[in-house]
Amino acid sequence: MVNELKKAVVIANKETVSFYKLLGFSIVHGVSDPSEALKLITEYKSRMDVGVVVIEESIMHKLGLDHMSFNDKALTPLITTIPDTREFLTRNPSLYYKKHALRIIGYEVSI
Repeated sequence: MVNELKKAVVIANKETVSFYKLLGFSIVHGVSDPSEALKLITEYKSRMDVGVVVIEESIMHKLGLDHMSFNDKALTPLITTIPDTREFLTRNPSLYYKKHALRIIGYEVSI
């Protein structure tokens, strides 16, 4: 079995692109319109060299989509969100991760 390194991609608002680059992400797309993000998600979802696509939660919220619906077809790339606004950052993180664990493994876990 050959271990191959997969890429991590970030889709963010144009105002926060430099933040993700400072964190070390090399593939960061700044979008000004949620439809641009949807095109990028669709493009990266079909690529075998991408392991994860991280999307700012406010973008997914504007699209009115649940990022988990993109993960039903295959294991990689994993489509996930990152909280990026006060609204999303002030939620209880325990509840946030419980919800995702429930969707992924099918039952509730204690955190």
